[in-house]
Amino acid sequence: MSLCRCIKEMEACILEEVPDGVRKMSKETEEAANAEEQEEYVTLKVVDQEGRIVKHSMRTTDELQGVMDKYYAEAPEVGYGTGTFLIDGAVRLRGWKTPADLELDDDAQIDFFPYADGGAWESSDDA
Repeated sequence: MSLCRCIKEMEACILEEVPDGVRKMSKETEEAANAEEQEEYVTLKVVDQEGRIVKHSMRTTDELQGVMDKYYAEAPEVGYGTGTFLIDGAVRLRGWKTPADLELDDDAQIDFFPYADGGAWESSDDA
């Protein structure tokens, strides 16, 4: 009897001895691994009024707070929490939302606008 035939017979015996539940679990594990590999990634870019552009790649299931944090980290002259992030100039970005929630495509643009300071009106004594 050849060595190859012996090995094939041993493999057949081992496979017969393995319960079906174990094989199903391993298939489920493989499917979960394949699902992770197929997760969709997007690259988002934050543009501010000074012309700075900060790009960040992330999974569509990750929270958008990561993009906001990266912008503040790469624009040190902008203080944390000193502005607002908008999509399409109207939709305010919330850190707990995900790109999938907002249906953001790859290379979507997020605009950063600093909060306006001032606006106080001084009265004159002439009136």
